[in-house]
Amino acid sequence: MGAQASSPPSEPLVAKPTEPLVAKPTEVSPLKGAEAAASDEKTPIEKLQTSASIVSLVGIAVIKTQLTAFLFSSSNYPTAYSLWSCIVTCVLLVPIFIIVPSQFGVPSRGMAPVLGLIVVFTSLDLGFTNIALAQLSTALQQCIAATNPFWTLIGESLLYRRLQHLLVYGAVSMVVVGAVFVSLGSVSKMSTYGVVAAVVAVLSSSSKYIFTHNAFKKFKGELGALALLFWVDLLMVPIYLVWTLATGELQDFFKATTDSASVFWQMTGTAALGGVRALTQYVVLAFVSATSMSTANVFTQILNIVISIPLQHTDITDYLVAGIVIVIVFSGLYTAIKAHKPFLPWFDQTVCGKPAKPPAEVATAPLVSS
Repeated sequence: MGAQASSPPSEPLVAKPTEPLVAKPTEVSPLKGAEAAASDEKTPIEKLQTSASIVSLVGIAVIKTQLTAFLFSSSNYPTAYSLWSCIVTCVLLVPIFIIVPSQFGVPSRGMAPVLGLIVVFTSLDLGFTNIALAQLSTALQQCIAATNPFWTLIGESLLYRRLQHLLVYGAVSMVVVGAVFVSLGSVSKMSTYGVVAAVVAVLSSSSKYIFTHNAFKKFKGELGALALLFWVDLLMVPIYLVWTLATGELQDFFKATTDSASVFWQMTGTAALGGVRALTQYVVLAFVSATSMSTANVFTQILNIVISIPLQHTDITDYLVAGIVIVIVFSGLYTAIKAHKPFLPWFDQTVCGKPAKPPAEVATAPLVSS
């Protein structure tokens, strides 16, 4: 009886430690473990919503980038335009909150630190991206922006102290190599200030993706995409006010927009589209990781580069073609790795000659879910 009485308690003692081993990747690395778990549970409707949000993001981003570049060719007020974009976005969101009050929310004290980081990095991203578009050819600006997945991947690894498979780092690094090749073949319009602005923008953008995705996971159900967009844009207004007043750009911007109705409506329409683009980014980040979204954005940059060739009379060189091909191939490889989780175990076993892992180990290994 003593042996029989002691045996039942021994079962939970063995089972309990195994539970955290499966759940821990989700808690420690929400950008990878949670995404893997969520992908297994997604219904066909959820998969359709994810695909539709990514397609919308790419389409809207391409149109917005081309319109902004065209706008700056005649009205060069990039930072003041960023301020106007924030104001227009907030104004457009107010009627939505009135009609659907459930979409509105107020950030809690616990959200303050991460919300502050999102506001700062979004301000730098939006402001310096518009400066780069005004100073550089669209192809060159977009190829620098195409390095976003690399910086996002490095940022995630450092922030969450969790390494991914070497093949993932290799694929994303080659995207950067492709972007460098594109830059060598598309320097028709270039300035040092523009290049510095583009680099600051891409670093800020990757940081914004990381912290926004983290906020959606950590404060799930507390603040939706529309409410987050409203508060981020509202808090960016004072930043851009100080920025534009210090440079004197705000005065020139208002003079140009008040003197010409066509310039005013072009600025306002493009700014409103920028708000829609930001909203689609938040929606996508609610479904996928920061690295996955920034890699999806690479297709946006490639489309913009291809479209800008005839519009801005960009010379087609061997470097340009090689860079575009490299980016497409290796961003496609990264997408395949993320979409088909058995690929990495197959690669380790077939190409690297590593022995196959037991099913339990494969399910919990962080490199498989990356």
